[in-house]
Amino acid sequence: MNETLRRMNGNPIGSAVVTVIRMIGAALGLALIIIAIPFAITPIPLGLPLFIVGIVLLAGSSKTAHRHITNFLKRHPAIWNRVKGMFGGDKDETEAEAQRQAAE
Repeated sequence: MNETLRRMNGNPIGSAVVTVIRMIGAALGLALIIIAIPFAITPIPLGLPLFIVGIVLLAGSSKTAHRHITNFLKRHPAIWNRVKGMFGGDKDETEAEAQRQAAE
C-alpha cells in the first residue's frame, strides 16, 4: 500500500487522496481494534481476527503506528518471524542494515 501511495504523492491532488486514504485506514484500523476488545471475551472467536486485521490496517496506513508495532514485534522474535512478511520485515531489516553501514 505504501509504495503505490508514495508514487501518488507527487502532485497536489494525489497528496490529498493519499491523506484521505491514510486517515480512513487509520480510523478503520482503530475501530476494528476497539470492536475486537468486547468480542475477545465471547465464546465465538471473533476478537483475535478482528484485532489482527485492525493492527495490519493501522500499520499499513500510519507510519508511526507501523514503527511502534514493528518495534514491539521485533522484541518478541517468535511472533516477529511469523508475521514479518505482512509488515515488510525483510525490507525494514535491509534498510536498517544499510543505514548502519552508511553510519560506519
